[in-house]
Amino acid sequence: MNKMQKEPRKPISIQLDIHQIVIGTLIVVIVAVMGRVTPYFFSLGNLEALLNSFVLEAIMALGMTLVIISGGIDLSISGVLPLSAIGFALLLKNNLPIAVAAGIVLLLAGLIGLTNNTLRRVLNIHPFIITTATMLLLKGLSLALTDGKVISKLPESFMKFVGLEPLGIPFPILVFMGLAVFYFVFLKHNKTFVRVYFVGGNIHAARLSGINTERVLAFVYAQSALLAGLAGILAVSIYNSASSNFGQGAELRVITAVAIGGTSLTRGGIGKISGTLLGSLFLALTYNAFIMSGISTYYQDVITGAMLILAIVFSEQAKKLRSSVLERVAQKIVPRKSDHMLP
Repeated sequence: MNKMQKEPRKPISIQLDIHQIVIGTLIVVIVAVMGRVTPYFFSLGNLEALLNSFVLEAIMALGMTLVIISGGIDLSISGVLPLSAIGFALLLKNNLPIAVAAGIVLLLAGLIGLTNNTLRRVLNIHPFIITTATMLLLKGLSLALTDGKVISKLPESFMKFVGLEPLGIPFPILVFMGLAVFYFVFLKHNKTFVRVYFVGGNIHAARLSGINTERVLAFVYAQSALLAGLAGILAVSIYNSASSNFGQGAELRVITAVAIGGTSLTRGGIGKISGTLLGSLFLALTYNAFIMSGISTYYQDVITGAMLILAIVFSEQAKKLRSSVLERVAQKIVPRKSDHMLP
């Protein structure tokens, strides 16, 4: 009698990146259709405009991804961006070196993020309310500092620096590429970044497991404001000016891009940087396609709202589909009784 038993079958790991497959396909379709509809779509001027509109919000979307994964929200980024741009431009006009001016602005931006988290913790108020109040305060401050006027005529040294293109790539694009790689790698392997998932998934369980949840949340809101401050600095380099009008409605577009990429707005602990990058590119291409088609830009808010609703609905349906598929697969790979019976 053969007394050896058959080894149980190894579980199969299945990961369905439904969002990324769908969004990637739609991006290809948009590019193919627009390339046929208008020959100017691939022109250097349009590509430059597309990248300029994409890069700033994509940078902020990296930070927003962590905020939403943690179970929070940060609307203050659309106030941090113009104030950072204005502060940076004013410091440059006062003859401060570029690095020093940028350092001061980033430090202040990080402090705004920490203040958001402190108010959330001390007042025990939802971050939506806190960051909305911060956004309004910062926007008002931007208007007060500029009296609603554009700051231009920046120092010649800064203008020369802006013209630099290492490796033939504009500096803002290089910064974004570096940040994208950094966030992509660290969100998978760095302990601080990984803990954001635990905090968002179940903050009470994370706290019981020994994670300093308040430190994680402080990091999350600080890095979000820091990236918004960086976007403000890069906006000055792109437009050679600073204005309180920078970043109008950016918070909703950034949140929409993150949601389109698959980060859940209804449950914490779910999201990927790769999805956020695709979502940001998809949204930028959609806006650009409307402009190139001659459709009024007034419909951008309509598009943003519709995209946000679709992203939430699609996200919930995708989760249900994924759970259903994984359940069926799990039933198939469970060892049968006959596999463990002696012959």
